[in-house]
Amino acid sequence: MEGKGPQIHLAVFAGILATTGSLFGKVAGSFDIVPLIYLLPKICFLILMIGSNTAGCTFFVKALQGSESSLPATVASAATNYFCSALIGFLVFGESTSLMWWCGTSLILFGLLLICNTPVNESVSTIKRKQQ
Repeated sequence: MEGKGPQIHLAVFAGILATTGSLFGKVAGSFDIVPLIYLLPKICFLILMIGSNTAGCTFFVKALQGSESSLPATVASAATNYFCSALIGFLVFGESTSLMWWCGTSLILFGLLLICNTPVNESVSTIKRKQQ
């Protein structure tokens, strides 16, 4: 089995894909279907949303399978999705966020780093090796 680092990488990528899926869904919802010409872009964005979310779920499951614990993969994916969604909302849709919000998000990401870099208890590793 690979080390913890590559599994976190997959979880972060899953979070980015989940954000991308949300972006495609929001853009697809902004099209009115009154003129029939807007139906094609709406369908394309919906297909992109489904594809992005499916790929994100696939990477998340691979991150879970390669991790000794589900906690780092889950936290990494959720925090990445949260942060990237806010960033895209700010940059693409002009949503406003306060300095306090960004400070809180930074603390969440710092906590994520602490959780993901916590060494595994030696007795748990020994038990898992004996089971294999």
